[in-house]
Amino acid sequence: MNAKESPAQVSYSYMKNKSLILGGLAAAVLSTSAWGMTINEPVTPAYVREHPKEWSVEVTKGQDGLIHFAIKHDLEGPKYQVAHLVVYHQGKLIASSDTPAFGKKRGNTFYFSLSAEDLAESKFDLSDGDVAGSGEEAMPVPGLTIIHQFRPSDFVPEQMLKPGLGK
Repeated sequence: MNAKESPAQVSYSYMKNKSLILGGLAAAVLSTSAWGMTINEPVTPAYVREHPKEWSVEVTKGQDGLIHFAIKHDLEGPKYQVAHLVVYHQGKLIASSDTPAFGKKRGNTFYFSLSAEDLAESKFDLSDGDVAGSGEEAMPVPGLTIIHQFRPSDFVPEQMLKPGLGK
């Protein structure tokens, strides 16, 4: 405290500085969270046919009786991807998987298998998010995230659901 400052002036200065710091902190937090934006994009068989350079979905019936999926997603540039699979059986969640990966321009393929009776309620989502850096220095960053939403049952031909039939 300066000899010319009263205790009230010192208290006012302290409160003013504290308010500026707290206000700056709130602005920083709010501005960084405002950078993120999420878009949900349903992916249907028609959408895949219309975008063959970006998507392919292969569905086969294995000898194990399960329906096998291979979803391939080509990108314009590197992205941070998260594959999210949820499996429901008779209305109950029985499995959930979140698999992160750094996607490259070509050959990002995601595999999973489901029983025919679990197809209707199960879902697969693939999110693409922004990346900063490359190689071992690559990191996901806030920005635009697109969540591609698949209903696996939409991609399975009716005849594949009949017992004993394969591809």
